[in-house]
This record gives sequence, C-alpha cells and structure tokens, in this order.
Amino acid sequence: MTSALGERASVLVLADDPELGDDVGKRLGAERRDSADGETVAVETHAAAPGGVDEARLVGADATVVVDEAGLERVRSADRAGAVVAYVDDPTGRVATDPLVDAVAGSLEALSGTVSWLLARDRRSVVRSEPTRTPSRIEQLNAGMTELAAVRSVDEAYRAAVAVAEQVFPEYQCVVAVRDEEWVEPVVASSGTPVEDCDRVRVGTGVAGKAVQTGDVSIAPNPNPESRFDTVLTVPVGDDVVFQLAADGGDCADDFDGDDRRLAELLASHLEETLDRIAVTETLRTERDRLLALFTNVPDPAIAYDYVDGDPIVRQVNDAFERTFGYEAETVLDESIDDYIVPPDSGEEASELNDQLRRGENVRKEVTRTTTEGPRHFILHVIPIHLDAANAAGYAIYTDVTDRREREETLRRQNERLDEFASIVSHDLRNPLSVAEGYVDLARETGDVDHLAKAADAIDRMDELVADLLSLARQGRAVGETESVSLSEVAREAWESVDTGSATLTVESDATLDANRTRLCELFENVFRNSVEHGSAGGRTSSGDSVDRGSAGGQAEPDGSAEHDRDLPDDPLSVRVGAGTLRDDGEAAPGFYVEDDGTGLPAEERDRVFESGFTTDESGTGLGLAISERIAEAHGWTAHALAAEDGGARFEFRTG
Repeated sequence: MTSALGERASVLVLADDPELGDDVGKRLGAERRDSADGETVAVETHAAAPGGVDEARLVGADATVVVDEAGLERVRSADRAGAVVAYVDDPTGRVATDPLVDAVAGSLEALSGTVSWLLARDRRSVVRSEPTRTPSRIEQLNAGMTELAAVRSVDEAYRAAVAVAEQVFPEYQCVVAVRDEEWVEPVVASSGTPVEDCDRVRVGTGVAGKAVQTGDVSIAPNPNPESRFDTVLTVPVGDDVVFQLAADGGDCADDFDGDDRRLAELLASHLEETLDRIAVTETLRTERDRLLALFTNVPDPAIAYDYVDGDPIVRQVNDAFERTFGYEAETVLDESIDDYIVPPDSGEEASELNDQLRRGENVRKEVTRTTTEGPRHFILHVIPIHLDAANAAGYAIYTDVTDRREREETLRRQNERLDEFASIVSHDLRNPLSVAEGYVDLARETGDVDHLAKAADAIDRMDELVADLLSLARQGRAVGETESVSLSEVAREAWESVDTGSATLTVESDATLDANRTRLCELFENVFRNSVEHGSAGGRTSSGDSVDRGSAGGQAEPDGSAEHDRDLPDDPLSVRVGAGTLRDDGEAAPGFYVEDDGTGLPAEERDRVFESGFTTDESGTGLGLAISERIAEAHGWTAHALAAEDGGARFEFRTG
C-alpha cells in the first residue's frame, strides 16, 4: 500500500488462547486488501499472548486486536500508534467500552470488515508517512461508522457524529441540537464553533425548529443575520434531534450539492440507529437492574437457573437462599440444584416438575426440600422465561411454610384429641353416670343403702376415666426434658406403683435410655396394668384399663394355631421386661419390650389396641395403652403390639 500503511499492513492479535489467535490470524492473513491506487496490500497477522509480545511488534502494528482485559492492559502500557479493536461477545462489557478501544467486533466476519476500514482510514499516523491519496468521503464516512458502533452513551454518540462530520465535511461547521420541551438546544458543535455561540430556537421556528416539527431535510439561508454562516443544511435525526452543516458564502446552491446532502443524510441515519441502539440498551439495562434488585432483595429464597442436559443448573442465588438453605452461592453455582436440596425420596417429583417447566408451564406446588439443618416445607413457585414454549431457563422462589405446617399439624393433633375427649365424655362417662344416678334413685325409693355401694363403684369408674383423660390432656405428646435412665430401675419403680396381685416381674436385660423418667414410668405403669388386669385367665382383677384378650378361664390362641401353655385360672401371671426388639423383617432394632404369658391378644385386634377408647371390656376405659403410645411418640419411639412366643402379649417400643 502506498498510503501511510506502506505496501503491507500489520495486524497483531493478543490472545492467550493459541487456537483463537490462529483462527483470527488465518482469517485476516488470507485476505489481501485493494488500496485506493489499485495496488494490492498484503495483511500480515501475528498472534501472541499479551505477556509474551515484545514492544517493537506491539508499537509497529497498524491494528491490534484484543480479546480480554489482559490484552487491553498490554496495549495500554505501550507507546503504540495503531488502532485497537475489541473482539468480544459482549459489546457492553468492560473491554468493549474502554476508551482505548476504537471499534468492537463480535464475529470473525465483523472483525475482518472492521479492521479493513480502520486500515483504510489510517487515522493514526504517529509513526507512519503521509498518505499519497486522501480517502474518499464515503470511505471516511464508513470508517467513522465503527466509532458510532462502539459508543455507549448519547453524549458520546453526538460527539462521535460531529467528529465524523469534521472528517467527511472539513470545509463546513457542524452542530447537533436536541429538543428540550419547547426549545431546540445545541449540544455539540465543531471544534471551531463554541456550542455557546449557537442559538437555540423554539420548536416550529428557525430551520432547526421547523425540521424537528416537520421531519423534513432542508438547505436554506441562515435566518440569523449576525451569524458568519450564510447557508445551513439541516437533517432531522429521529423525532427530537437535528444534525446541521453550516457554510460560508452567499449562494446556497454553490455551498451544498447533492453529495453533501446524501452523505449528511447517511450520517444522520447512522446516528439515529446508534441512538436507538443506546435507548434499547439503556432500557434493557434498566430492566435488568430492576430485575436484579427484585431478585436480590426478595425476602424468599430464589434462584435463577438454566437447563443443561435435563438438569436445572444454578446461575444465581439471592441472600435469602443462602440464609435459608445454608449453602454459600459459590457452592451451588453451576451445579444442579436438585443434587443439593431435593430429598432422596422426591426424585420422581422433581423430574416431573422439570418436565413441566421445560414445556413452559408455570409451577406452584407445596414441596419438601432439604437444607443443611434438615428438611423444611416450602411453597415452590417456578416461573419459566417463556410461558407455553420450550424453555431452558427461569426463576424459582421458595416460600418457607414449615412453621405454618407445624402449627397445622399441632392443631390437627389437638382436634383429634378433642374428638377423643368428646367421644369419651359423651359415651364412656355418661354410662357410669347413668348407673350411679339409677342406683341412687333406687336407694331413695327403697331405702336400701346397698344400692349406694353400686353407685360408688360407678363413681370410681368415672374417677378412673377422668384421671386418664387428664393425663392425655395435660401431657399429650409432650415429653419435657430427658436424661439417661436405667430401663430396669424405671420398670421396677413402675411395677411398685401398680396393683399387680400375685403377678411377678422379671427384668431379663438392662439398657440405658434417653428419656423423661416420669413419663417413661407412666408408660410402664399403663402397660403393666393392662397385662395384670387382662392377661390373667380370669380377666379383670381390679380397676383399670380393659382389653379383653380371651374368655374367662378359657385358652387363648393369639396366632390362631397355638394353644396357650398356662390354662389354670390360679396360675400367677409372669411379666418380663428387656432390652432389644425385632423389626418386621426380623432385623434387630434398638428399644425395649414388655411381655407377659397371659391370655394374649387376638390377631385381629393387635392393630387397634393403641387406639384411644378401644376396649372389648365394658368396664375398660380404652385409654391406658393409648397413653403409652403417646408417651412413646413424644420420645420419638414407635409402639407395636405382638404375640409373645409362649402365647401371651408382647409390647415393643422401638427407639431407633
């Protein structure tokens, strides 16, 4: 090239990625540029890492391509003379918007074209010879478009348009004016014309005011007689901006020709496109900032996700997510959120939700999710980016409803207990009350005080019912403070508190339990009372709970096949307590048992013995074993009724 660039043009690509540097180099090096005087110019391209390029090569480059901040800083540190092109995906990023960058390209094709214009323009000639041919005005205008394409603000766009106009129209002065309500105000002017010396006009008056109002291009005499410019070319830019060229001389036809008008309109068109792009970018940036502020400050945990190979990959989380789920953002970013918070037994549910979201369906569902402190309940509201369309991204918001669920569960249990109480009060208490009233009336009518004894028995029965009801009402499933207690000690203490008659207690093995001693003692008392009163062949022997486990003096068949070994009514009942239980699958489980050799439990009634109010004995309350189960549940244990190996009843309490 016989211009400022000589016969060869040098392009330097600064990139740590050798393959990227080679790709750009091959693209540019394979092309040969035609110079203005008809000669062919070879473009030599060199690729180097920012930290490995020498100063001479950097300074000698006609154009330098940077792909990241490292390359930009290397160029900044050198005494360079060539143009700088940012080859990046994001035109709004830090590299693209750096003042050192002359142009931006997002593809190899755009990069090739941009470098071509910059080389042809040859605006930087610090270490170059003077060009032998001045580029044409259209070449200068096209080269200047790269500057407009790179600007990021409205003010920059106005200044860039004036800078391009000074190159394309060096013989004229130019000004950009903007509408401000009822006035058209000059904002940027050529270097030889202070903007303060430019007059503002009302919309609809003067050439600028009429252009804003009508949208028409005009070449007209300057209406200001005191101005040194006689003729003004005015081109509207959109609805609120005008671009003007002013010329000295008296004949407007001699001052501006058709080429001037076409080039001015082309420049105005590019300026309008640039302003529109900036407006759209600003709108998107504002919406993005608003969305980010909403996402960050929403009080509920929230994540932004993308689907990659069918998994929801976390792209962003807010502070509430970190507080609630206990995971730092760095831990879950770029990971599948399902791997962290979906419980093992909810994998199928999560897959169904993912399928719905990929189809563009909005999801609102109550789910259980795992935090670092355990499972919690949430209302999950997931919003895909596009409804009713295939989706790869969206937002998920988790509203914690664990406390509400716990309150609902507590209320449900309270209502169940109230229903139990109502049933017992309305039925079980009413019967002995009616009996007592009947015998009192007979005593009054006949004068026979023996009837009062039967009334007293009925009152004792009501007292027993009331005591059991108070136990349920006051304690329920609450356990209070726990401590390490000996199984054998508590069992023996409870045995001493129950009227056991001739029954015997054997502690077969001991264990240490973490329990509330008082409530565990109450559990044993109720189970012992049930065994003593209803495990004996003779049935009920004293007041208390009554679950009929066989006819008086008969032989029970607890499993439907084995006959009971102890069939004499006078045989003393044996009760055994020990550590260890067996699961349904035969595997050993921690816990303890109470077993007797009494009449046993009919197979069809074993699943019901812990039901509140269940009894087959008219004199029973049906609450003793229910209380025992409540106490077990309060400790986190489970209660089970089984058949003992010798035909009696076995009650297991599994602690793990």
